[in-house]
Amino acid sequence: MAQVLGGVEQFALPYIDDKAIFSQGWKDHVKHIDIVLGRLRKAGLKVNPSKCKFAQEEVLFLGHRIGSGSRSSGDLKIKAIADFPRPTTKTQVRSFLGLVGYYSHYIPNYSTIASPLTDAMKGKIKKEKITRDEKCEKAFEELKVKLVSQPILFAPDFSTDFILQTDASEVGAGVVL
Repeated sequence: MAQVLGGVEQFALPYIDDKAIFSQGWKDHVKHIDIVLGRLRKAGLKVNPSKCKFAQEEVLFLGHRIGSGSRSSGDLKIKAIADFPRPTTKTQVRSFLGLVGYYSHYIPNYSTIASPLTDAMKGKIKKEKITRDEKCEKAFEELKVKLVSQPILFAPDFSTDFILQTDASEVGAGVVL
């Protein structure tokens, strides 16, 4: 699919059999849809009209709610995070970190907050019980709270100046634009 839609990444994003087409205005959107459908037709691919949604102000795509210059996490994954049981084994910690890590860009200082859980996974025995200490408990709860609050990322306003803030510690580094 990436080959079929190569060169149109500025307005079309393919993922397996899903495609997202995004535009600044209606005229551009119609043009972009025409280009993408033309490429699919030329490649011999068919589109099921009943599965298509056109001209949506907001879409759920790959677990993110995207639209109107903003992006937030999808409700289904947030429920899974909120309901995630307290991990007791390294495998469960890895599973939790995989789930919240997908949304790490919504959490300032993610790597620093998650470091006690990451440290708890060290060692060769995967199903080994983890030592539940106060730092792990705090990290687990803090990551859940930060994602369940459903933070929103906004597109930058290019008409204003940008400030780049960086931070580093012994356990992580981060940057905010």
